[in-house]
Amino acid sequence: MNGNERGFDVDAFRRGVAGARSVVFEHAVSLLVVSLAWFVASLPLVTIGPATLASYATIDSLRGRGSVDRAAVVRTVRRGGVHAAALSALPAVLGTTAAIYAVEYATGGGLLAGTLTVVTGYATLYAVLVLIPAFVALSRGETPADALRIGWTWTAAHPTLALVMGLATLCLFVATAALTVAFVLSFPALAFSFHVELYDASTTERADEPTRTVRGTATHS
Repeated sequence: MNGNERGFDVDAFRRGVAGARSVVFEHAVSLLVVSLAWFVASLPLVTIGPATLASYATIDSLRGRGSVDRAAVVRTVRRGGVHAAALSALPAVLGTTAAIYAVEYATGGGLLAGTLTVVTGYATLYAVLVLIPAFVALSRGETPADALRIGWTWTAAHPTLALVMGLATLCLFVATAALTVAFVLSFPALAFSFHVELYDASTTERADEPTRTVRGTATHS
């Protein structure tokens, strides 16, 4: 990654943080409801994908309209909810596989088990990073195939930014999980707002550069 790319990523990160802060301050009450709804809807676990999709769509509605377009959110979930559930299962399957290999390695499984632990652990992390922009794109009307392509190309084009996004999300998770109520009421709103703003900050910056070609930029439905 060259110096210009690193500078671009830093600028996009700063604008993403500033944008998320603005959205949270302007729509604090609505986002508290979004967080609580996401937590309740995700309790069955298999519904985490559709709940997350609905949250991204709701945040986009707040950003664009200043209010929640419930009909649009419902249409988004109906159109992409099943696909979101299937996509959200991928990190769970990979993570479970990594945990199995890790236990095997810890109990004397040898070099192969250790290698598979690292490989599946890395695959789990990469899947999560790819699915974040993919879910943003899916919430904006992209097909599942196009959403995955967008997630893949965005992560490949912004590896440092994607990793920082993942680490920042993990820090938010740990900080809010220490206070149970804070996690329920704030983590989803903070994390999802940050994801949306960061994604838009990075893709908008690329769109403004005359020598670069925009690939896989999602549009609002």
